[in-house]
Amino acid sequence: MYRGKRIAVVCNYQLKNNRIGSMDRFFIAFNKGCLDHGYVVDWFFPNSKNIELYSDVNFYSDDNSNIETLFLNHIKKTKANYNYVFTHFIELFTPFYKKVKHDFHCEIIAVDHMSRPINGFSFKKKLKRKIKFFMYGKYIDKVIAVSQYIKSQNLKDYSISLKSKIDVIYNGINLELYGTSHQSKAKASSKFNFIVVSHLVYEKGIQDMILALSKLENRIRKKITIDIYGEGIYKSALVDLVNAYNLEDVFIFKGSVDNLYSLYSNYDYMIQPTYMEAFSLSILESLFSSVPVITTTVGGNNEVVEHGINGYLFEPKNIEELKEILIDICDNKMSLEQSNIYEDIRSKYTLDIMVDNYLKLL
Repeated sequence: MYRGKRIAVVCNYQLKNNRIGSMDRFFIAFNKGCLDHGYVVDWFFPNSKNIELYSDVNFYSDDNSNIETLFLNHIKKTKANYNYVFTHFIELFTPFYKKVKHDFHCEIIAVDHMSRPINGFSFKKKLKRKIKFFMYGKYIDKVIAVSQYIKSQNLKDYSISLKSKIDVIYNGINLELYGTSHQSKAKASSKFNFIVVSHLVYEKGIQDMILALSKLENRIRKKITIDIYGEGIYKSALVDLVNAYNLEDVFIFKGSVDNLYSLYSNYDYMIQPTYMEAFSLSILESLFSSVPVITTTVGGNNEVVEHGINGYLFEPKNIEELKEILIDICDNKMSLEQSNIYEDIRSKYTLDIMVDNYLKLL
């Protein structure tokens, strides 16, 4: 039944040695699952060199072409014929899908990881999306949303008629990598260690966290250290803001690392003050380590974070609300309810379940 299928996975995702995360582990696990079923899988990544983790993956890359052009040039040159084409991190309902469908009658499965602005897209952008769906909607056979939030936004942005071919497959985590936090969540005198794992761009809201810290009394601020993991174009602005408020003893920029899974359990809380999110893998990784999360009410965040149980939620851009949460934590005025929610999350959002759900599409 499964023999002989040929699959292309087109990902607008650059492979990096110093950024090995849960998405990379999914790609590797899905590739192995396909090979175990006797499928042939070709992968396409932009601007990527071979790295050890991907040594068993047959992938193509090009420094000079965007990912869509890379794939179209490949099928034109090699005359490759695929039964299934998956796309990740690529815009939905564009001429690209029409061209792929024209070249061979494959099934196209587009995975939507794209976060949305706080208040959704403007009327003009929504109109453009509805037009694109009208023109190119028939060329995508299945849309996979990474959260219920993304599914609902797609129905609003494109068309309610998309409902018949859109499903949700949640991201998953490799359970074996993540240990349980040994930190106490109610401490009278010791410092509180916070972790931030994020692409350093304005939309991730890290500047709000810095501003919230700047408003704290010195006695509270002395209890807090915040390690920030990640890189991005906004890093220099964030460093300047930290320096402007003399918060160098609070914030430490750690850059990108490939062993985050072993670090989460050293922290008391994760902070993600983001303005937009689809379904955060870093939040999921933190919860897999039983480290509660302080984050905003955007995107799919409240599908895994329950206020007062495994973290705290606040409105995006509400610096005062974040400040009060930090004060109450440091003064031991807030405590999380005892529950089995971490065990529930560790059983529901696993890498094995994610891979199985994608294999069922074939």
